[in-house]
Amino acid sequence: MTLYRQLLVTMLLLFAMLFITAYSVQFSSTRNYLAQQQQTTVINTVTSLGLALTPYLETSDTLGAESVINAVFDGGFYRRVRLDLLAADQQIIREHTSLPRRVPAWFVNLGLFEGAKYDAVLTSGWLQLGHLYVEGHPGQAYYELWQGMSRLATWFLACFLLVWGLLVLALRYLLKPLHDIEKQAREIELHHFGKAIPLPATRELREVVAAINNMAGKLELQFKEQADEAERLRQRAFLDEASGLGNRSYFVSQSQSWLGETGGGTVILISVDMLESLYQEEGFAVRDEMIRAVAGSLRQLCRRFGEHALARLSAYEFAMLVPETDGERLGILGEEINRSIADLVVDPVNGRDLSVVGMAVIQSGDNVSQLLTRADNALNKARMEHTGAVVVEHGRAEDGLGRLAWKQLVDEALAEDSFECSVQAVLDFDGKPYHEELFISIRKDGVVYHAGHFLPVVEQFKLGERLDLHIIGRALALLAERPQLKLAVNLTRQSCHQESFWTALTDMLEQYKEAGRRLALELPESAFASGKDILVSPLASLKVAWGIDHFGRHFDLLTQLGELRPHYVKLDHGYTSQVAEPGFDDAFLAAVCRAAHNMGAVTIATRVETEPQVRLLKILHVDAYQGFISPPRRLS
Repeated sequence: MTLYRQLLVTMLLLFAMLFITAYSVQFSSTRNYLAQQQQTTVINTVTSLGLALTPYLETSDTLGAESVINAVFDGGFYRRVRLDLLAADQQIIREHTSLPRRVPAWFVNLGLFEGAKYDAVLTSGWLQLGHLYVEGHPGQAYYELWQGMSRLATWFLACFLLVWGLLVLALRYLLKPLHDIEKQAREIELHHFGKAIPLPATRELREVVAAINNMAGKLELQFKEQADEAERLRQRAFLDEASGLGNRSYFVSQSQSWLGETGGGTVILISVDMLESLYQEEGFAVRDEMIRAVAGSLRQLCRRFGEHALARLSAYEFAMLVPETDGERLGILGEEINRSIADLVVDPVNGRDLSVVGMAVIQSGDNVSQLLTRADNALNKARMEHTGAVVVEHGRAEDGLGRLAWKQLVDEALAEDSFECSVQAVLDFDGKPYHEELFISIRKDGVVYHAGHFLPVVEQFKLGERLDLHIIGRALALLAERPQLKLAVNLTRQSCHQESFWTALTDMLEQYKEAGRRLALELPESAFASGKDILVSPLASLKVAWGIDHFGRHFDLLTQLGELRPHYVKLDHGYTSQVAEPGFDDAFLAAVCRAAHNMGAVTIATRVETEPQVRLLKILHVDAYQGFISPPRRLS
């Protein structure tokens, strides 16, 4: 029982005891008063009635005596009046034995009043004329006691309820600092730090609240320093200082992560040849300023893509990795790149070389070395052609579908609900499942197309919201059918930024309240990179667990995601893929995991394939893992 309830119950019991004691005293006092009053009334009645009857008894006027008795009996509250006429050996008796009205029978049956009794001998001188007996009727006493005590009980009950209400308000006000301390302690336990608790007026509580605020502030600062340290380690390992973009190591790790996924894309190498002549003519400072300008321009072009990687590979070469495979659109993108770089030059018409672009479309079976080699070959061909040239290297003949065919394929799958579902378990290091991630694919003409194949088209034609709601509905139906299942569903970047999606999702979750408790949503980290503020409100009101996919891919986001409070994060494969290789520096990975833990999030490593990887990840503050060491299984 909470302290609030203990205090409330204790004080209410004390007040109840006080009210009961006061009521008992008042009840007993009123009862004794009414009994005494009745006794006095009976004695007075016997005295006065005896004086009135004596003249009639002296003359043996029985009718007169009877009339006097009738008048007294009818005008008072008496149970029995009896006159024994000694001379005539007669009796005059009047009785009223009915129960009192407007008084409950159970109250009368308590026997609180016995009825006052008194008798006297009527005389004339030394002569005894008669014997008078009067017994009072307790009905009036019962009635007055019942009415008085009922009113008193009503007032006591009303006062008790009023005191109850006032106590509730008073205790809530007085104990609010304790409630705030409890709430803050739970937030600290989850590594969440809210606003400082207002200092209360109570001296003892004021000191406790001040200590809690001080401790929370220090912990928040400590966790922020750890996140900053993780960011510094990553920048030291993967950031090019001159441009603010990733370096070659960053690009290689991101390419490895990208190739491990089923989706396609293109590596783009940009050679900004005019940087060399600019350095020779105007020096380091001007060249570095132009490098930052080129980086900013390329970063702006990359914003149209949900997932991408951007880096500076060497003094004059930049690299982009984008989810685009269409040759025509790639040619247009390359021309945009050259044009944006040319716009940065004040005097571009002086015969100097500006930039050229070489592209290599990712093919099945490519590794990073092959991909970069083909991109470099395309770049050399572009240099041989002319300034501003764009060369796209496909490697082998394209055997994929066109964009309109991809769109038709997705539209048909949505209309016919022909998606095939499979799941892959996320396991902790004790082998217990954390949840299972839901994967979708489309089978047509004996060929299976995984999500990575058609997601670029989904993003391009803005089908993300429709696709996500469809798959979430499918997942909720599966969860409703299988109570033991717990699923995680990936969201597209487009859906995350649509208010209509969150509204429709809320309505859907209302229909599947029980199943929704076993649903988790995975948002790509790129959704936060391009619109974190849009996601704060819907995620705060979300009634299901959610996580961040590809965590750690974008620079400067590690220190910004703490306020969002994800339930888990999936570490980008670029940081875990080399964990088992000799000479691997685990300092950054451990720092990223600590930063995630400071947000109260579970850390999950992805694409884990061997037992040595599992053993190494276990000692690097990783909580769970997912990969082909636990292969996907088809949902029937």
